[in-house]
Amino acid sequence: MNNPFLNTLQLRLLYISIWVMIIIAQMGMTYYYFGQIVLPEIFDSILCNVLQAACILGMWHPIRYYRNIKNVPLFLLFHFILFVISGIIWIGLGYCLTQYVILSNNVLYTPYFIAILPVRVATGILIYIIFVLIYYLLMSHNELKAQKQRIEEKSVATSPVPIEKLSRIIVKKNAEFHCILINQIRYIEANGDYVLIYTDTNKYLKDQTMKYWETHLPDDCFVRIHRSFIVNIETIAKIELYEKETYKVHLKNGDILKASSSGYKLLRQKMNL
Repeated sequence: MNNPFLNTLQLRLLYISIWVMIIIAQMGMTYYYFGQIVLPEIFDSILCNVLQAACILGMWHPIRYYRNIKNVPLFLLFHFILFVISGIIWIGLGYCLTQYVILSNNVLYTPYFIAILPVRVATGILIYIIFVLIYYLLMSHNELKAQKQRIEEKSVATSPVPIEKLSRIIVKKNAEFHCILINQIRYIEANGDYVLIYTDTNKYLKDQTMKYWETHLPDDCFVRIHRSFIVNIETIAKIELYEKETYKVHLKNGDILKASSSGYKLLRQKMNL
């Protein structure tokens, strides 16, 4: 994962703007305490803050790698060491570059550097803490986002795939193939590993199980009233009690089917009885 401040142009500009404001604020404080701003102080403020900004960006990777430290003393020691290393870089390297490269050993710079060093260290600690908290917040946000995405993906993977309901079926009888619309089926009867499909004019043997037909026929028209029967409710003429917990379902063409107690309850629900 890249540093979040480098992900987009807007975030890069935001990061640069933050440090520009820090540089301006530091120059304002220098002018307030010393009554003037000279060239060494300008170079010092710009260079040291640019180096600190680079160190803050570089801290993202060790902080991300060691973010799960649970031991509090070890956590504090880690950040103390990280701050000391980054401080040596942006304070020490900033002083050396400003004094010996840019200013060519200016005698006025060292006293100024020593005078402002405590303020610079205190400000550096504050800036360090602020950006560390920002990094931890961003990592927590990314982890929550990734966790939410995994939950959604798992939910999609485990959710049942919608079963496509049949509108017609193809059956074979006497070396001929027949196309039967679903609303032409009166009922289906279990026949071993096969089923018998009854229409107004004929019956057909099919090799799918009763469970297949129970799940693939339209729920608003077909009901499994018995382990051996699935009926088209549009073909039902009447229902009567046959014996205890057993019912007879009379069809409009005169056929009579058995219905179990659970099948009868389901049938009543479907027919709004």
